Amino acid sequence: MEVVAGSKAELTLIKSLRDILALKGFNVRITPIEVIEWSEVVCFINGLPCTAQPPVGSNCLSGTLGRDVLLSPTTEDPDNVWVIYSRASRDGYSAVVFYDSYPPVRRRRIVVNEFPSYSFSVRMRAKIPAVHVPASYVNSLRNLGRVDLCVETIKRLSTGYVLDATLGEEPRVAVVVHHDRWLTGFRDNAIGVLTALKVAEYAKGEEIPIRLISFTAEEYGDPSESSFYWAYGSRKYSGRVEGLDLAFVIDTAFTEPVEVDAVGLTLVEGSLEYVNTRASGLGMGYTDGISLVKRGVPSVVLHNIREIKPYYHADTDTYPGRGVDEFVERLARGIVRLASRAGSEAFKSTYRAYISKLLTSQPLRVGFKVPSISDPIEYSKCLIRYLVVPAIRGGYLDLNTEIETLSYVDILRRVSEGARYTILGTDEEVGPDKLTNLKKVLVELFEEVAKCYRS
Repeated sequence: MEVVAGSKAELTLIKSLRDILALKGFNVRITPIEVIEWSEVVCFINGLPCTAQPPVGSNCLSGTLGRDVLLSPTTEDPDNVWVIYSRASRDGYSAVVFYDSYPPVRRRRIVVNEFPSYSFSVRMRAKIPAVHVPASYVNSLRNLGRVDLCVETIKRLSTGYVLDATLGEEPRVAVVVHHDRWLTGFRDNAIGVLTALKVAEYAKGEEIPIRLISFTAEEYGDPSESSFYWAYGSRKYSGRVEGLDLAFVIDTAFTEPVEVDAVGLTLVEGSLEYVNTRASGLGMGYTDGISLVKRGVPSVVLHNIREIKPYYHADTDTYPGRGVDEFVERLARGIVRLASRAGSEAFKSTYRAYISKLLTSQPLRVGFKVPSISDPIEYSKCLIRYLVVPAIRGGYLDLNTEIETLSYVDILRRVSEGARYTILGTDEEVGPDKLTNLKKVLVELFEEVAKCYRS
């Protein structure tokens, strides 16, 4: 079932998770957070059911297909929906009707925004309706040429909940998931919740201190309605996650090889026993991991973002069968095994490797001297807090863009080779014409890192 941030379904789920973890001996805290609850009431196009796209409001209209109403495929990368919607709004369409590039999908939800922005300071707007229809509707719509569309939705302030559970004294390692989901949402992210519960079972059996956090409003729910709409629950709560040296963020990890992105430490392939993994290079900008990194928490995101596209926010994202249960058990065992080693001296080498790679890859003319580092974990925390940002190559209206998690060292090096980036959160565009300013920014950021480490 759909579990929207701020809904009754969310509260029911949170209470169930609390009871399960309490029985396993965890100390469980539930924190309420103000969120926007968005939900669909009805959606009809020419008398047939459709699926409204958040956060569109209630609206009924009639129009001519192609002149007033845009009919568009989702493309093979469903995240292109928000780009297509933004372009359609700019081009003066009164509504957008999407049909899926994956024929088995009959329903899909993708957050849309008329403004091409992922900024904290730009407020979202979705005045023109956007709906998704099964591909079987397309010929009828084209033949008729006329669209009668009626959407009714609810958007209101409500309360979401963050679950924070600890086992043992002051655990330094956390497993992080989100429990809100669009439509059926098994891979995104019911499977993360199931994996966290299995981690709880193994950690209890092996008496390993661990922290489990399940966030609300990862998909949507920011009351300010900023264009950086996702990962709101973790941004709001991340000030309470001090004391962590490592977080495993499980989001869309449903098949092997599991894709691994790490920020603040370096994990080689095979580090996560019991499951096959591969380095992704994509980053963690799509997940709650970005909120943790901005608070200086070294994080590992386990995902299958590339493989999930046919199921992403779709009615096909259902329980695939009992084979996935065995995968969840192996993934949980691997996480617990690695968590048990996290405090060892040997594991500190993963933080040193990250620091060394980042510092030695800086352009020579930046002029930063590598300091003497006695505590690689604390230095790594300072580095990622100030130097790491989510960014996309190119601009927001480009199709098929991917959000990368990059340090300013990465950005400066790639810009010096001719690349252009847009930095999420501020919408700042950087390219070769801003190379001099980027170097100054990097020097200033390194100074902040030094202050952070000394304190």
